[in-house]
Amino acid sequence: MRILVLTLAILLTQSVPLRADHYDVFLIGGQSNCDGRGKVAELTGPLAKWKQPQADVLITYSCSKLRGPILTSGGFVPLQPGYSVAPGSNKAKGLPSGTFGPEVSFGRGMADRLKGRKIALIKYTEGGTSLSKDWNPDVKDRMYSAFVDFTKKSLRELTDKGHTYTVRGMIWHQGESDANLSAEVYQKMLTAFIARVRQDLAVPGIVFGIGEVYDNGKRDSIRTAQKATAAQASSAYFVSSEKLNTFDKGVHFDAASQIELGERFAAGMVQALSTAP
Repeated sequence: MRILVLTLAILLTQSVPLRADHYDVFLIGGQSNCDGRGKVAELTGPLAKWKQPQADVLITYSCSKLRGPILTSGGFVPLQPGYSVAPGSNKAKGLPSGTFGPEVSFGRGMADRLKGRKIALIKYTEGGTSLSKDWNPDVKDRMYSAFVDFTKKSLRELTDKGHTYTVRGMIWHQGESDANLSAEVYQKMLTAFIARVRQDLAVPGIVFGIGEVYDNGKRDSIRTAQKATAAQASSAYFVSSEKLNTFDKGVHFDAASQIELGERFAAGMVQALSTAP
């Protein structure tokens, strides 16, 4: 009898987590400025604090198979810079890498604003990807289906560990690869994309943050479409890129601007959550 009781006790301790938490989950998707090309090496001076792991915010990350081998965080880990795969990076070194995106300050901003709540980020991004093809829900075997699969897998990871969750929102920064499209076409695609994310992940009420592509004088149609979509889609908001800086002639945000972008996403998300159904 004692052996039976001891065996049951061991099994219970192995199957029940030491602590079960409820997580507010936020999704992150897009192309290179969302994957992030901000350099960790440039986080110096007042920005140096962003190098430190954030134990109270979790992130799980994966790039796609479109640009070579898939790199992932291997599940949820404490948030820190480096969950980004830039072209030419040494994939053999794995993650964390030497670049980062808006998730670093976005996650911190959500944790600071949603006091007492657990924050988890699911990031699936890839540079050079378009909404017209790669992220198009109707195009098979590209970014969208892989994004949905990775998100579902990550959510199961939480429940398998005994946690619960609510998917609260998604931040999206993409559009440079669709700059040849008209505002009307891109707006139609982005509106449809938002609807499909909500439908396919069964999260009809999530807030959707739309980050503005950098104004290099050649993306006016995309910027117009992003603003219009944020104004007309339910529970959506627009994040301006005004006064942000790039390090490569109007393409990729530098380290300081990535931090600012993430903070803008967080401020907009909290405001939108306060009015969302």
